[in-house]
Amino acid sequence: MRPVLRLLGTRYGIALVLALLVLGVVGVMRGVAGSYRQTLGTAVESPRSSSIDPTAGNDSLLSPESPAPPVTSPGAAEPATVATDFVRAWLAHDGVTPEQWRAGFARYATQTLRDKLKDTDPAGVPAQRMTGPVSLMNRSATFVEASMPLDTGTVRLRLLATNGRWLVDGVGWERT
Repeated sequence: MRPVLRLLGTRYGIALVLALLVLGVVGVMRGVAGSYRQTLGTAVESPRSSSIDPTAGNDSLLSPESPAPPVTSPGAAEPATVATDFVRAWLAHDGVTPEQWRAGFARYATQTLRDKLKDTDPAGVPAQRMTGPVSLMNRSATFVEASMPLDTGTVRLRLLATNGRWLVDGVGWERT
């Protein structure tokens, strides 16, 4: 008996007691979880009959329908046109000063975007030409996301409408 007590007083004995304690807790938890899973498995059976009328329509909060189409004021450019014109001006970065470059796309950009790009060097534009048409994703009547393939990647634009006039509010880049 004394050798056992002497062993428990050492660090090996303490480690042994802790290991047995952990194994005991794990064993108890597995036993409880096993009985819980069995109870849960029998409680989650599919119903034999349904009181849902499939012809009653959709009453869910999340709508699978598309968002409202973009609203453009009469005479104002559509989002696809604004996106394309912005990208053309954004790509016209060779042989111009930073001020000339920013002036080229200023009429297609929000003040927020113009402020973000005020210290940008046009030499940092990572592409030279468009290689495909613009694709639009309607998010709401006043918010559209546009993407356009370029020679070295894809430019992604965020367009916002204010009083029916579309402007680019954000530019993102994905290299291919």
